[in-house]
Amino acid sequence: MENATAWGVAGIVYAPETLRPVPSEGGEPFTLVAYDDPRLPWTLACREVVALHGCTAVDLDDLTEHTAT
Repeated sequence: MENATAWGVAGIVYAPETLRPVPSEGGEPFTLVAYDDPRLPWTLACREVVALHGCTAVDLDDLTEHTAT
């Protein structure tokens, strides 16, 4: 892996006017909010989001076929 950059958080965004949760797009449980997004102070984060660069996607089923003895 070349680089794993901290991008933002995943969590529940609250409306500053009403303090009620803002529904996420597409019915997802959490909204992705970048660190430079003005909604960040109104987000209750549950996990960090990182951007991976220079990585190779691997199918885990392929790995078990190659390592099984």
